[in-house]
Amino acid sequence: MSQESLSTISGYLLDRIAAAGVRHVFGVPGDYNLALLDEIDDHPLLRWIGNANELNAAYMADGYARLNGFAVLVTTYGVGELSAINGIAGSYAESVPVLHVVGAPTREIQRRGLPVHHSLLDGDHGHFLRAAEEVTCAAATLTEEMAVQEIDRVVATVLREKKPGYLALPSDLVGLPRRGAVGPAPATGSARGSAGDRVRDFSEAAARLLDDGAEVTVLVDSLAARHGVRLELDALLRKGRLAVAVTPSGKGVVDESLPAFVGVYNGAISAPDVRHKVEQVDVTIGVGLVEHDLNTGGFTTGIEASRLIGIQPSYATVGAQLFEGVTLHQALDELARLVPAALDTDAPAADAARSVGPAAADPSTPLSQDLLWNRLGRFFQPGDIIAADQGTAFYGLIGQRLPADVEVIAQPGWSSIGYGLPAVAGAQLAASPDRRAVLVIGDGAAQLTVQEIGTVAREGLAPVIVLVNNDGYTVERAINGWNAAYNDISRWDWQAVPGALGADAVTAQARTLGELDDALARLSAHVDRIRFLEVIVGKHDLPQVLSDTARAVAERNTR
Repeated sequence: MSQESLSTISGYLLDRIAAAGVRHVFGVPGDYNLALLDEIDDHPLLRWIGNANELNAAYMADGYARLNGFAVLVTTYGVGELSAINGIAGSYAESVPVLHVVGAPTREIQRRGLPVHHSLLDGDHGHFLRAAEEVTCAAATLTEEMAVQEIDRVVATVLREKKPGYLALPSDLVGLPRRGAVGPAPATGSARGSAGDRVRDFSEAAARLLDDGAEVTVLVDSLAARHGVRLELDALLRKGRLAVAVTPSGKGVVDESLPAFVGVYNGAISAPDVRHKVEQVDVTIGVGLVEHDLNTGGFTTGIEASRLIGIQPSYATVGAQLFEGVTLHQALDELARLVPAALDTDAPAADAARSVGPAAADPSTPLSQDLLWNRLGRFFQPGDIIAADQGTAFYGLIGQRLPADVEVIAQPGWSSIGYGLPAVAGAQLAASPDRRAVLVIGDGAAQLTVQEIGTVAREGLAPVIVLVNNDGYTVERAINGWNAAYNDISRWDWQAVPGALGADAVTAQARTLGELDDALARLSAHVDRIRFLEVIVGKHDLPQVLSDTARAVAERNTR
């Protein structure tokens, strides 16, 4: 940090976020944040990424934070921040650490209650802070006296709790000298802490379940990734004695190429062998489980509490026993110590195939969801960033056994369609523009956020975008309104869309298996530009997992 920047409130804020690992700041300019944007442009470690709208910016920041561990979004007051709040709410639901910085009217305007533009014109300038407090773990409007303390408090809370935070910066505070001493930069990782006796008590209780003959399955969810325990988890799983499954939200968190991987567990919707491996073993170890309807087969999980070792970011359970303050890191370290390494012959067997579905040989076969995902399962490579938008795309992905070292960008909890396109771009910026990214998104979802293809092209990113054209909101058709007009969308000339948005993209369209195979091979040869593939499937064609899920949702919606 430079002493010059640390001497001002806005400079202090920018240096704090840079110290936390942020290198790209997302958002949209507005008159209340322009002075701050000047300082972002001048900052040696930060780069401004201007988006087509604030919602897309929030989605892109979310994807960035999933790989980087922290992201920053900047909008203007009122109209800008409310446009972004859906994306921020999604980050809250999915436990993604995004800091939302809002350029606000001056302190004098707010003190006098002046009805300025972008406000509700009622003189109350607290509306938007109160709204933000509902979807953040920490929020504040900065003042001259408490700016340093509030910046550090909010940033530290975001990094610790892995939830969004909110800071409103009145425009007259930009460049104003800061007050207060500079403390240590907030830590970016999840604290291991020292729980002492509680860790020992947890270990002893877990050991009583994990006897020498116990059959054990580890069930992994998304909080394991958010709280940075993948290395500890991988070390535990590679001891060879354990089977491992993931929830839908946990897709991609573990290495699915491991022999121990048995599949995706989603309550009663699960494949019978996966359900047996999770529900009928002696002990199930739940790592960062997040219970919501689409993650539990409509709340149909059948894991007996007495056989569950549950580990969460700030506590652990063994059966009915609760151990407050035991972190994911500590619990995994203890479990790795308790579980003996098995002989290779003891390791659970797993099917070597990575993809499922028919392998039809006739190139003229019309495309179906099963054929599409069979080919995409083969197309994915180790190290890919794979984004699957909610709907047929995400539920198609669930059926694929993924290669090693992939990152999955998805949002099954919040389930906001259109999220995937901006999010995969943010993830690619956080990782490396050269790391291959593959997005699968439906035509209805893409119409919400497709403007961001222009941003993707401007930033020199080259994802593979697979657009599933099934003529409308097929996931909604499956729940209700199989042929209803409200599930229809306008039909676009998708082959013309990338060019219209300023992208020098390689485009292709596939209606048959042969056309799909040819297109995937051709697109793989172009790594320097966006690859845009439109695949045509029937509007009533569903992956089986989605069909089962939609049936469960429809039943719950009528009870």
